[in-house]
Amino acid sequence: MKMSKRNIESLRFKEVFTIWKQLGVNNGYIATNHFFFKYAVNRDLKVIILEFIQCLKEENKQLEKLLKENGVLAPPISIDQGNLQIAKMRGKAAINDSEISAILSMNIASSLISVSQAMDMSFESSLTTKYSVFHMKYAILGAKLIELSNKKGWLLSPSST
Repeated sequence: MKMSKRNIESLRFKEVFTIWKQLGVNNGYIATNHFFFKYAVNRDLKVIILEFIQCLKEENKQLEKLLKENGVLAPPISIDQGNLQIAKMRGKAAINDSEISAILSMNIASSLISVSQAMDMSFESSLTTKYSVFHMKYAILGAKLIELSNKKGWLLSPSST
C-alpha cells in the first residue's frame, strides 16, 4: 500500500517505518557520541567519533528529506550539544578510551546492520542506493576503529580469554 495517492513514487509503509525508526536511533547515537567526545582522551578516537556523528547527521538529513517528500513528519531531534572541536576539549577520567571504543564499535555495527536491513526491505532503487552508500561509510568507519583499537591495544585477542 502506498502512503500518498498524490505521488506515484511514494514510499511504502514498511519503508516509512524503517526510515522513521532509523532517524530515532541515529539521534540517540548522536547524543551518545557527544558524551563520548567530551570524555575521550585519544585524538584519533575523537576523530572517529566526529566522523560517526557526521555520517549519522548526513544520513538523517537525507532520510528526513525522503519523509518530507512523502508527507511524513520526522521524529523529534535531540538537543544539539554544541560545536565539538578537538583542540578545545580535554578528556576526563569518567570513562576510558578503551570503553568508549568498545561501545562505539557496537554502535557502528548496529548502524551497519540497520542500514543493511533497510536496504533489503526497500522497494525503490533510489532508496536502496542511498542505503548502500550509508552501508559503505559505516563499514569503512568500523574498519578505522578496529585498526585504531588494535594499534592502541584496546582489542582483546581471542587467545587472551
